[in-house]
Amino acid sequence: MGVLGVDCAMMGVMPATRKKTVTPGATPRDARNLLRSGEGARALQMLGDRWCLLILRDAFLGARRFEDFRRLTGAARGTLTQRLNLLVQQGVLYRNPYGRSPGRLEYRLTDKGMGFYPVALALWSWESRWAGEFGLPPALIHKRCGHAMQPEATCGHCARPIQPVEVLFEPGPGAKTTRATPVGDERRRRTSHGPHAAGVDTTMFHSIDTIGDRWSVLLLAALFFGLHRYDDIFAAMGIATNILSDRLQRFLSVGVIERKLYSTRPPRYEYRLTAKGWDLYPFAITLQDWGTTWLPAPNGPAIRLFHKPCHHALRVRMACNVCHEPIDPHEVGVQASRGWRATRRLTRPAAPAARKKAQAVRRKA
Repeated sequence: MGVLGVDCAMMGVMPATRKKTVTPGATPRDARNLLRSGEGARALQMLGDRWCLLILRDAFLGARRFEDFRRLTGAARGTLTQRLNLLVQQGVLYRNPYGRSPGRLEYRLTDKGMGFYPVALALWSWESRWAGEFGLPPALIHKRCGHAMQPEATCGHCARPIQPVEVLFEPGPGAKTTRATPVGDERRRRTSHGPHAAGVDTTMFHSIDTIGDRWSVLLLAALFFGLHRYDDIFAAMGIATNILSDRLQRFLSVGVIERKLYSTRPPRYEYRLTAKGWDLYPFAITLQDWGTTWLPAPNGPAIRLFHKPCHHALRVRMACNVCHEPIDPHEVGVQASRGWRATRRLTRPAAPAARKKAQAVRRKA
């Protein structure tokens, strides 16, 4: 991900209680170093893929079996096998045997995987605000207070909702020592337009189509970094021109950014985040926070974030916007239609009598 502070014009100096100065602005070279070596970049290398994000969506909603993941995501068997193996290797999921037959395995979230829950909440919240024409996801119910909620990103120290203008950054000790994380060359992006196979759950497809690959999230980070002009973004990201043009066009088409004329002779445009784009900020900082917690660099973080109102290092906590209490994954329910629940009906182990009957039928056959 990289730096998740505010626009360069908003950068400032830390309060007098700290002697360090926050970077007042970022050149494309500085941005490139931090974008490609930051904790968010490492998170993207592991999970910055539409299929990994969809698998985690379904894992948080209770899916465990291979066939359920295949049906709900619409992924091909080979693709799904590869992503599940990756998530197991990275410690996000673990295989758990079930049933009496050997070789039957289900996939469950590890603590590292559960730690990704705030990122999923941030995406779900963004989808519920902005995916109207694509189909809104079901409402989330906070069981502790009993209300439908919109999860909000808050400061873990002062519990105040996080505003982009109140977040400052500085390079950390790992900024110069951490090697840049390679980013996959995704020349053609898979999108979810068109008909879907029966049983595919399209919840969060608008989010996944918008930022469901590494280059899209890095582009979003560059915009949060305060880079607006094509040449500056290109220099910071180190990206092929056709890939950058594709991602910019995608952001424009869904209303995440807009073009603004800054020169008339010749006509030149820069790219500015819209309200819809700024509303992706909670996703960006929760991803950065997850990378800081679960993918630490040996020499310390590459990026340090600070919350200006309380003068503390920023750690993100997702909270209910009604009761303002932290959100525990086990205290969240879904208020969904019958159709949505029918789509998400999961495979359950057969009762002993049913298993014996099925085995008898197979033997006769």
